Amino acid sequence: MKPVDAATIKRVRAQLVGDPDLAGRSLARRMSQQADSWFESLAADLPDGWSLMATGGYARGVLAPGSDIDVILLHPPKQPDARVREVAETLWYPFWDAGIKLSPAAHTQKTLLSLASDELDTATSILAVRCLAGSPVPVAELNVAALELWRKKPWMWLQRLLDSGQQRWDKFGDVASLLEPDLKDGRGGLRDHDMIRWALRVDRSDVTAALEHPVEDLAGPAELLLATRCELHRVTGRAVNVLLLQDQDRVAEAMGYADADALMLNLAGAAHAIEWATDRFWGRVASLVRSGGRSGKPGKPERLAPGVVSIDGEAVIAPDAEVDEQSFVFRFASSAAHAGLPMAGRSLRMLASRGTPPGEQWTEGTRRAFVSLLGTGRWLVPTVESLERYGLFSRYLPEWRAVRSLPQRNAFHTYTVDHHLLQTIANANEFVRDVSRPDLLLVGALMHDLGKGYPGDHTEAGVALIDEVLGRMGFDAADSAVVADLVRHHLLLPETATRRDLSDPRTAANVAEAVGTVSTLELLHALTEADSRATGPAAWSSWKQTLLRQLVAAAIDVIRHGPSHTDAPPLSPELSRLAGLVAADGGIHVEHAAASDVDLLRIASSDRAGLFAHIVGVLALHGLDVVGAAAFTGADGVAVDEFRIARVAGSEPDWKRVANDLRGAVSGEVDIDARLDQRLRQQSRRRRPVSATPPRLEVLVSNGESDSTTIVEVRAPDAPVVLYRVTHALSECGLDIRSAVVATLGHEVVDVFYVAHAKSPSGQVPEGDFDEVRSAVKAALSS
Repeated sequence: MKPVDAATIKRVRAQLVGDPDLAGRSLARRMSQQADSWFESLAADLPDGWSLMATGGYARGVLAPGSDIDVILLHPPKQPDARVREVAETLWYPFWDAGIKLSPAAHTQKTLLSLASDELDTATSILAVRCLAGSPVPVAELNVAALELWRKKPWMWLQRLLDSGQQRWDKFGDVASLLEPDLKDGRGGLRDHDMIRWALRVDRSDVTAALEHPVEDLAGPAELLLATRCELHRVTGRAVNVLLLQDQDRVAEAMGYADADALMLNLAGAAHAIEWATDRFWGRVASLVRSGGRSGKPGKPERLAPGVVSIDGEAVIAPDAEVDEQSFVFRFASSAAHAGLPMAGRSLRMLASRGTPPGEQWTEGTRRAFVSLLGTGRWLVPTVESLERYGLFSRYLPEWRAVRSLPQRNAFHTYTVDHHLLQTIANANEFVRDVSRPDLLLVGALMHDLGKGYPGDHTEAGVALIDEVLGRMGFDAADSAVVADLVRHHLLLPETATRRDLSDPRTAANVAEAVGTVSTLELLHALTEADSRATGPAAWSSWKQTLLRQLVAAAIDVIRHGPSHTDAPPLSPELSRLAGLVAADGGIHVEHAAASDVDLLRIASSDRAGLFAHIVGVLALHGLDVVGAAAFTGADGVAVDEFRIARVAGSEPDWKRVANDLRGAVSGEVDIDARLDQRLRQQSRRRRPVSATPPRLEVLVSNGESDSTTIVEVRAPDAPVVLYRVTHALSECGLDIRSAVVATLGHEVVDVFYVAHAKSPSGQVPEGDFDEVRSAVKAALSS
């Protein structure tokens, strides 16, 4: 019979992937079975003593559409290289020609076992092998030898597995808490399921006993992850493992879920199950590895707190514990977290079976224990997640159920709502010594986004929860009012610092008026930094930190001394020096400097109509990605602009050419419009992060936040030369940009301009002209 050819492989595979009746494991098994038949056809005439075998996931009979097909050609020793190559190429090339990913190798038993003796990936790949064609005897012999190799040095292999897992978890994060999880390599993903099964192959009773529940209990969660990965490969047509926001709706629809949120909630539950088993199992295995398997009797209990002891690296309820006392759950969790220990599963199950009724009024002891738990720093996150695995955290805080594993449908955030809140609290621990009421800071961090689990604006919903939640906790009305202010204003400082002109005295005055007291402002400042750092990389930087500190210092000065004492922050020494050069010679001065994570470009010249637009046009012309900007115009008519430009690894702009073009554009010698049109026709912009819900185009115009200028705030999807188009439109409206704050929030831009109207006595745009400004900007961005 004629061997199968590449065209047939490609056609049949496309039919399988496109079959709507196949999904999840059924698709993965059908893909594996079809690959088996192709290899049987291609390897029908293998020489005597030769074998073709499947390894890895393919050996277990599952192949996702984008999975590598792992196969090894096993041949007798002393075969000429040319002969091995000849046989191998007849097997491999039909797959390669069909565009299918194949990970092949050719070995003798001796060379393969030698490689496996010191290489973890090879050793694990041959723990389960399956003969596809040829003689089954060498494959069976290899399988026995591979298991002997694995079991001969169990502690070495277990340590290597643990090390590789830790590196992977650090790199890929948690499947359950990330908005865009890695289904295969993330913590709680498919690879963790594999890793437990590999560890159990050492065939030691103490290792098997380290697993709290049978490994078969993880089959269901792993099945959901596999099915999702299969559909991800199918709907994207790519061998990807990260479930991006932009793909979640299509994958959810293909899997029959109502929407992407429903899919992600189920995925989080599956990943939590694998993550829980993984953490407990490997924690115990690590202790076994350290002792070389000489565990003997359980360790002697060490007292951590009343009713709480440590046994073999876990926090356990002591026999004399008053477990029915309302505060005990939080005292137990707090003691474990402060000691840096996981809570034993049997203890958590005991607490779940008894204790305080849901939503009951707290005692003072419960509140103190709760605040103590919130103050455990980095151990807070895993500790609360362990409590919530048994519904213990939400028993005391029923509102938590509304945000548990709740996705956030934008690329600005990194984590689900519950994980974001816990990480914010953990971050806030760094500032407890900087505020007068650390307990209110930690509770405010808990509450600030709790409203996202409820309909309507999340800030308003969060404020509405305060009286009930803090009343249940036992906080008095004054403390509840402070926390309500923290929730109400938790976006005030970051939005003001990055979207308003800090040199305008009204900016600090507005913040001071809204917040009211220095102590509340200090709490809000700490919450803002903790919140921003827990949001994602686009939400925090050293630049934002500097702006926040500058704004808070100015607002505190207003609260203490009144608006008349609020001076405009001076220009930095660098910008002041450039302004002085322009004042002296009337020239155009350009300087570049490297900051920690961006490039800074500073331009100083005499102010003129359209100056800001000309500058951003040049930057767009050179493909420079502006992530922040500030513009200042002094009373002497000198304009100084500073732009923060994203640094691209491996690419260094020609700053000399940029400076020359800037001088030409400002002086009118360079036609920016013509050169930008040419560039846009020839070159596409690099990919931006994608939001599951694309932002709308909004243009807000207001005279209420400045005494002498009008604020124009533009929110728009990120796209080529947005900044240039907006500034050019404002210039065409006869508006002079006095200052500007530019921010790119992953998938959208939020640009704020302080503009002056040359013909207006107050300098502000007349309210009757607002529609004209809005229309001009929208037209520029819609073209």
